[in-house]
Amino acid sequence: MTPTQSTESAGTSIPRGSKAATERAPRSQATRQRLLEAGRELFAEHGPHEVTSHAIAARAGYASGTFYLHFKDKLALFRELAENAASELEDRLRALAYDETDAYTIVMSQAEVLVGFAEDQRELLRIMFHPGSEVANIGSGILERLAEGVSQRRRQAVAAGLAQDCFDSDVLAQAIVGMWAHVLAWWAEDPSRASRDAIVDTLTHFQLHGNRAATGIACRLPERENSP
Repeated sequence: MTPTQSTESAGTSIPRGSKAATERAPRSQATRQRLLEAGRELFAEHGPHEVTSHAIAARAGYASGTFYLHFKDKLALFRELAENAASELEDRLRALAYDETDAYTIVMSQAEVLVGFAEDQRELLRIMFHPGSEVANIGSGILERLAEGVSQRRRQAVAAGLAQDCFDSDVLAQAIVGMWAHVLAWWAEDPSRASRDAIVDTLTHFQLHGNRAATGIACRLPERENSP
């Protein structure tokens, strides 16, 4: 393929910037999105081991060759699904750090965001963190990425006087993200194991006070306004 050809179809000379190329770009993105959605459905139904790139293409309504125009293999597609989800989660966590200054509000809001993420991405979590999964390395990369964000935001909070400089930020970030991942993957496997509120309250309290109450702090968080 020469530099003047479209990336969508080798062997057809379409100069970049031409009307045909401009019209093809949205179609190419729409094709990629259909493949991603088909992959998401099949991974959720069968797990990554049983899914093939050919099956993904067929579910999306395309020939196998179309799949390989967009993705190297099925794991590349899964990685994009995971990274897109992680980017959305990072954006929401980053927004909290900038919008709030109260530690309790930030941590509890983070827990709410994480639980919402687990509800929306339940199948993705179950696949990434299932023991022996062939995409486990993708899950590890996502956790490292999240930990880097947590560490960076903590250093910023320390610099702004909003957090105490009594822990190594990188170590603390690894501990926090490890806790998030384990709890949310455990819950995603079977949401009947705990209520949504129990997950939010426990993550919040543990991150702020560990496994015991701080002086003057009850073990249970205050009752929610909408609690019966």
